[in-house]
Amino acid sequence: MMNVKRIVSRIEKNYILSNLRKEERIDGRGLWEYRKFRIESDTIASAEGSADVTLGDTRIITGLKYDIGQPFPDLPNEGVCTVMAELLPLASPLFERGPPDEQSIELARVVDRGIRHADCIQTQKLCIKEKEAVYILFLDMYVINHDGNLIDTGGVSAITTLLSAHLPEGIIGDNGLEWTGKYLTGDDLVNELPLVLTYGKIDDIIFLDPNLPEELVCEGKISISVTEKKITSIQKSGATTFSIDDIKMLGKKTLEISQKLRKELNLLQYKTSIK
Repeated sequence: MMNVKRIVSRIEKNYILSNLRKEERIDGRGLWEYRKFRIESDTIASAEGSADVTLGDTRIITGLKYDIGQPFPDLPNEGVCTVMAELLPLASPLFERGPPDEQSIELARVVDRGIRHADCIQTQKLCIKEKEAVYILFLDMYVINHDGNLIDTGGVSAITTLLSAHLPEGIIGDNGLEWTGKYLTGDDLVNELPLVLTYGKIDDIIFLDPNLPEELVCEGKISISVTEKKITSIQKSGATTFSIDDIKMLGKKTLEISQKLRKELNLLQYKTSIK
């Protein structure tokens, strides 16, 4: 991948920084404002759950597929969910073909950690027969357009996909695996609705939801995943440092902003109605 720091001029960086010091953004937002989210669920007919989410002009499509396999020996009655991300070259000239790079790995891991540490998925509901058969879920995110802040977009896309899930219900009968004709849905599987909020930092200025020009001149970012009541994970990237006071302030602000965001997104409306 090309060195993105080299494609932004010093003049543009100074312009972005000058606006941030006035608590303004180049797209008209304040320091703690999100761009507009747009969400569509169950958009892929061949998937067992899907979502098409945009944040500003950043767009990620996520699909859910499954397999049946054996559980891990230390979790004999729990299924598995694996999160993956692919940065398609059509999404940005910054992306290149080839194996996953650091950015795609970071996107998948931060979204996965937010889901896993929040106890989002009721993994015991994914057990068909203890020690023998469980659902293995594959949550695949595809970046269609990159305009900054892939992590928050991916987080909402992943949760919406899980809420729209409709997995055919299986049981182990006399002849092995049998299908009942019913479905496991988001109602059955989703326990918590974690959100991940990402902040950029330039000099001593911290701001929410960096767009692409801001991201390219950021000295670092921090992503904080939260449920309604608690912080579940924190991920920092870049060379900048965040002080203890910064972390305390951002933790409090993340819980406050996420409460408002939950109401605006109303993610529960995307639960599937299939039974």
